[in-house]
Amino acid sequence: MEETNDTAQLSVAEQVEIQCGKSFPSTEFLQVVDQSDGCGAKLLVTIVSDAAFEKVPLIQRHRKVQKVLKDAGFGMDIVHAVTIQAWTVSQWEKKKNAT
Repeated sequence: MEETNDTAQLSVAEQVEIQCGKSFPSTEFLQVVDQSDGCGAKLLVTIVSDAAFEKVPLIQRHRKVQKVLKDAGFGMDIVHAVTIQAWTVSQWEKKKNAT
């Protein structure tokens, strides 16, 4: 990933969240959590968006998110593992209510 003055001081998770926010602007909820103790090699990406995911199969949702990461320069040399939770608003509400 090419660093600018704005992103040079941000963590990998923060940079990924910014990129996802740009690529999925109509989100109800967006969160990227670093699950690798700060190095950014393992991320949990949660994106809730009816506009991006309504009537889109799960595998296609994941591919959309993976493409954003790849196009932004977050390849395997930076991020080794990504858990993607790409949900519609109704799916997200069900998940929240189940816990």
